[in-house]
Amino acid sequence: MPEAGQHKNVVNWGDDINRLVMVHCIDCDATAHAVSEEQAIKDLAATNCVRNCKNCKKLRHSYDGAPAVPEGGSCNDLTHTCPRCGNRWWQFNRHFHLWSQVTG
Repeated sequence: MPEAGQHKNVVNWGDDINRLVMVHCIDCDATAHAVSEEQAIKDLAATNCVRNCKNCKKLRHSYDGAPAVPEGGSCNDLTHTCPRCGNRWWQFNRHFHLWSQVTG
């Protein structure tokens, strides 16, 4: 699989429940969803590959039992830009505090 910008260890996880191709970076745990593998790779390349960003890791593993509070924000924010690495996030489920990284 071709590299996606800074993301060197990329795998295609196949289609998600919405029939979008999931391209995942093993190093930083970011996943891009798109209608084609080519578009997913382009979307993933638009994000930074940061292996150990503590803020992003908290958001990635947030849930209702342990809601993440993004640096400089609130657990109820709808969007967030990480001040450490610049990656963007949106909270797609505010009841369960579920965040997704914006890759497109």
